[in-house]
Amino acid sequence: MPFPSHRSPFLSRQVRTIVAIAASLLFTSLAYADELITLKTRPGVTQSVLLWEPHGPAPKTVILLIPGGSGNIGLKLKDGQAQAEATHLFSRQHEALLQKQFAVAVIDAPSDQEDMTQDFRTSARHAADMQAVIRKIRSRFPKARLVLVAHSRGTVSAGYIAQNRVNKVNAVVLLSGLYQASQPGPLIPSPGPGLSKIDLPSLKIPMLLVHHTLDACPVSSFSAASDVSTRLPMMTVNGANAAEGSPLCGPGSNHWFVGMEEAVGQQIINWLSGKTWKSNLP
Repeated sequence: MPFPSHRSPFLSRQVRTIVAIAASLLFTSLAYADELITLKTRPGVTQSVLLWEPHGPAPKTVILLIPGGSGNIGLKLKDGQAQAEATHLFSRQHEALLQKQFAVAVIDAPSDQEDMTQDFRTSARHAADMQAVIRKIRSRFPKARLVLVAHSRGTVSAGYIAQNRVNKVNAVVLLSGLYQASQPGPLIPSPGPGLSKIDLPSLKIPMLLVHHTLDACPVSSFSAASDVSTRLPMMTVNGANAAEGSPLCGPGSNHWFVGMEEAVGQQIINWLSGKTWKSNLP
């Protein structure tokens, strides 16, 4: 004979409510977890892309972020959450860039590159990797326009991707761009042509330059950016000098728009959205 039940209907309803709330919270957490996408791009090589959440099912614009420096930001899954091990400028612009009508993704270095040098960023290998990434993004968001937003050495990648018409880029934003060639030296970890061999205005792609007037990074002078800006729109960033002893090209420097990261990100979104944007900050 089965044991009689002494459960209160009220308690049963409470339990069901608690379970429903827990399930809802779990679903929301999972829905908003950044997504790590790993693609096979070349024989024996994989390329990782981190898709930020949340985003709508049909965003009007997808922003593909290309970090500077080595480009090796160490995308990985930790406790079920995707994240970057190394800091990059865009991680400091997250709230500004991740807005309604936009989806945002950031690339890592491919598995065969610890350091994405200028030589690599201008190579056919990099073009093949980026073609696979852009193809994946376009298959995911077929009706969205694609925008490249690149920082520092990443601007070399963006320039060559745009020039090679890799799956058609709709707009480009270059932050702290490398517009001149650089020679080997103690302060130049990756010498190369920069963007000096590309006639950027001739690409006929909407393009915005973003540069700090006090950028002290030797590969990214404001004067070189000003020369290019005679034919392209530029957002000029002002502000106090970076803290004494801060790296010329790294975090905490004007090359990284120290203290102005969010403001710069918001003005980029304004430009991409066709809204009024400030050509001079602050």
